[in-house]
Amino acid sequence: MSSARQTVRTIDRDVLLTDVTTLDNLVRDSTRDERFRTTLLGSFAAVALLLAALGIYGVLAYFVSQRSRELGIRLALGAGPQVLFALVIRQGMRPVAIGALGGLLGALALGGTVRSLLFGVAPLDPATYGSAIGVLAANALAACALPAARATRVDPLKALRDE
Repeated sequence: MSSARQTVRTIDRDVLLTDVTTLDNLVRDSTRDERFRTTLLGSFAAVALLLAALGIYGVLAYFVSQRSRELGIRLALGAGPQVLFALVIRQGMRPVAIGALGGLLGALALGGTVRSLLFGVAPLDPATYGSAIGVLAANALAACALPAARATRVDPLKALRDE
């Protein structure tokens, strides 16, 4: 800054450099609002993902607790723990798959309306849709795993006694 002031002073003594900043600071200041909005939107998306996982977990945990007799009888009749695990995962992932398909169709239908808000991404970008569906599916699968594991530990003798 001092060398810039010295150079300007040698050219014209009447010009003062008062509000001097670096280009990095100027760029950072000009994008502050966009960064804040992006951070806020990302935070809301993370909370929504967490709430979705908690909802899936809660519904499946309730499903396992309500059907523990049936699951125990299945175990007693020879179904392996892998079969029960797959049953619970399948029942948990079915609505997720239907929702992902509906969301994908809705996004494809409405993709053109957000064209002005996108920068560097096409409204119909397959990589973006694929990664979003992948993250949601992985989140749902993780939420399904705990109740599914609990279903494999149902005691068949207790289930038969209750019947």
